[in-house]
Amino acid sequence: MFGRIKRNIGHRILKKQRKHQQCKRQFHNFNTAKSVGILYLYDPTTENDIQMLVRFLAERNIKAQLLAYSPESKPPQSFITTVNKRLFHKEQLNWFGKPVAGEVDNFIQSPFDILIDFSYPPCYPMQYIATLSHAQMRVGKIAYPDNPYEFILTIPEQDNNKFFIEQLKHYLLSIQIK
Repeated sequence: MFGRIKRNIGHRILKKQRKHQQCKRQFHNFNTAKSVGILYLYDPTTENDIQMLVRFLAERNIKAQLLAYSPESKPPQSFITTVNKRLFHKEQLNWFGKPVAGEVDNFIQSPFDILIDFSYPPCYPMQYIATLSHAQMRVGKIAYPDNPYEFILTIPEQDNNKFFIEQLKHYLLSIQIK
């Protein structure tokens, strides 16, 4: 019961902050984008998929910045932090689930051309970041009430990140911007 109350308070606060947010939104594809933010739930098994996308973006001269969330109390030993890859964890959330780590604020303030949110199922810290991101275009793989995305790819639950990445590449290379 207390968890539901905290979640409702968090969503109410996020809704208020979203109303006051003023960011320029613009559609981008992989031909027009110069920078991409990648948001994902940390799992050692998904790291290869994420790095595959980062290599694809680098081949297209698109800078990628990654932010991972670990629901564990401490950072996982297997996570390797780099200049463009950061992690925040459960201990870096306030009492209703808002991320309070400096890396998160920097990520939110970054004016990415595209923000790609890999998180599934919906998770409040990730929703918070995606909603308040200053990215010009936000892409997600799930639709939920008040989702912040301008572009949503509906992916069956059983499909993995590889399929999501293939779909991202297909659509964000095919769609022409006028």
